[in-house]
Amino acid sequence: MDHYLFLLKKFLGNLLMPVPITLLLLLWASLLLLRQKTRWFGIIVVFLATALLFVGSYSPLSNQYISRFESQIPGYQQNHAPVDYVAVLGNWHQSVDNQPVTSELSPTAIVRLAEGIRIYRLNPGSKLIFTGFKGVVEDPVSYPEKLRELALALGVPTEDILTFNGPRDTAEEAELIAANFSEASLVLVTTAVHMPRALNLFHKVGLDPLPAPTEHLSKPLKGWWSFPSGSTLAHSEYWAHEQLGLLWINLTGQVKNMVEKD
Repeated sequence: MDHYLFLLKKFLGNLLMPVPITLLLLLWASLLLLRQKTRWFGIIVVFLATALLFVGSYSPLSNQYISRFESQIPGYQQNHAPVDYVAVLGNWHQSVDNQPVTSELSPTAIVRLAEGIRIYRLNPGSKLIFTGFKGVVEDPVSYPEKLRELALALGVPTEDILTFNGPRDTAEEAELIAANFSEASLVLVTTAVHMPRALNLFHKVGLDPLPAPTEHLSKPLKGWWSFPSGSTLAHSEYWAHEQLGLLWINLTGQVKNMVEKD
């Protein structure tokens, strides 16, 4: 059942994004426009689809709702005793024989790793925790192993890297870390727009990590003269994904309390 819920979550998470919704609205509008009786409604649906695409791809607007979400949790500040562990949450990768590891890992993964290493070096004696899995279509190398490869190349000693294969999403990452490091002090590194959901899941399993959000998508507004862009639309999709993620965990009580099982 857990596997099917996971697949359902992934399917809905991909379907209920601005681009698929816009395309579905335009398809619906096309059918409505074919009939005289529903043509007026088809015009309204076309307008709604266009408005959704514009709001999602116009940076002066998207920055407004993304920045309010990201600013809930401030960035990491070194104003306390050194922590024991720095947990860098997973993203995605794809192993390709003729490409360097920096191309195999997603840009988000590299930014999270860079922030994790920065914080690790601010906390002498700490260790890095990498979690993740091989993907729905299995990769020959898991995500945490690929992240470890890049961390080693950037000068992190082998003994300071802990990798855990298996967690498919943030809820399972929280469960695994709670099962193994419940008594340790911890910094949690993830993308800023993902941090509210990540903290929610970590709190549900009894952990209270220091948040270290990175890769902020919103930037200060410099003016309203801007063209809609695909990169801005991608930021809006990330924000929408996190809103759906928060709704999902509230509706399903997603955390399975893996600590008790171990």
